Amino acid sequence: MSTWISKAVLFSLLLSGCVMPDGTGGTQASNGGAERQVLLFADINLAGPAGYCPLPDTQRLLDDASFVAFAPCNGKLGAVLAATVGSDGSAAGIALKSSTLEPYFNTEEGKAALRGEGSRDGISVHEVSDYKEAVVLRLTRVAQNKQSDSWRALMQINGRLVTLSVRPRQGMTMSTATGNRMVSRFVDAMRKANGQ
Repeated sequence: MSTWISKAVLFSLLLSGCVMPDGTGGTQASNGGAERQVLLFADINLAGPAGYCPLPDTQRLLDDASFVAFAPCNGKLGAVLAATVGSDGSAAGIALKSSTLEPYFNTEEGKAALRGEGSRDGISVHEVSDYKEAVVLRLTRVAQNKQSDSWRALMQINGRLVTLSVRPRQGMTMSTATGNRMVSRFVDAMRKANGQ
């Protein structure tokens, strides 16, 4: 598999799995006004789907990427969303197509990248699809006999590789239709916020 997958995409995917603990949701966004709908990072506006706001307090710089979590703007509990933004030029040379990435993510190397460094969790990739120039993955992680579903979208904005993640809160479930709809709306919100 080419170097750009192992160095750029995989790094971003690993970070996208670094969703802040469930305790960071809800109340931190309780003032929920429009001023928290968009968070500027470098040259990218971070925006969640309708009803979700970025949580500036969760923003972290992780090596060459920046991470931020999102929560319902009204302060209620909801799905756990996150965005990871790569460094300037991190999307250079990357062909974001499901036909390119699906075979890779069904290999042991690809699953190891999704699993994260040092993790032995089981990973099943159920679907890799294209959505508005983004690649969307639907996957399941099994750890300590507990199964959790999640969705990730890889996209390019202003030359940066951006990874979006959606998952239910710990101990909760999310239907495939709901997860697909939420990750698609997350992609749409990011595109709209950045004039694409």
